[in-house]
Amino acid sequence: MHVVRMFKVDVAKAVCPRLLPFINGTILYFLLRPEASLWAVACKCLPIVCLCGFVIHEIYLFCKQGLSVFPRYHLAILTGLVLSCIGDGCLVYVNQYFIEGLLFFALAHIMYIYAFGANPFKPSLLIPLMLVGGVVYGFMYPGFAAYELTFLGALYIILIIMMAWRALARVQFGENLWTWTKVAAGVGAILFCISDVVLATNMFRSAIPSSQSIVMTTYYTAQLGIALSVVSHGHSIEKKEK
Repeated sequence: MHVVRMFKVDVAKAVCPRLLPFINGTILYFLLRPEASLWAVACKCLPIVCLCGFVIHEIYLFCKQGLSVFPRYHLAILTGLVLSCIGDGCLVYVNQYFIEGLLFFALAHIMYIYAFGANPFKPSLLIPLMLVGGVVYGFMYPGFAAYELTFLGALYIILIIMMAWRALARVQFGENLWTWTKVAAGVGAILFCISDVVLATNMFRSAIPSSQSIVMTTYYTAQLGIALSVVSHGHSIEKKEK
């Protein structure tokens, strides 16, 4: 037996079937869209639980190779997904547990920041992102102030901007085989920002038509992109020597 690095087509063939539970869970959520209840919590969290299962399987593949490297990246992404899942559950009961949901998502972003790391640093990416974050905060400020969320709102925006910065900084177009997974994480981070801006605008500024569909579509796609980024960390297959 020997371990060989998979080509992109082989990666797609191996990865896509394992995403079917996530796809089915997402379709189920949009078909049912139940009112606030434990059933609604289960439906909303199911796609993220499926992504957790996907990452756990990648951890298994990583450990199966017998490498001496600890799967830090995988576990950080998995922890971020679990925290996001809890946040999702809280936001089903948004009137009672909005702050708790916000804090769980803030913790999820901290885990994603930890996973993405500080290298390459690319400070030039941070400046425009912080400017956008400042504009968003200024736009949301009246709503934040009305609900006494000026500090938590600012903290959350800083964290999600930092998360997007670290995700985008990892994209190296000079690389070959695994660049697509880093791009997936970068796209996921941007979609996460879009999802939260739509959610916050709908809650704190003015109603947006079909806001829930926009929020959840961008959110699930964002988490998918971030989850897919674990494939770049030691993914391989074994082939028998003929």
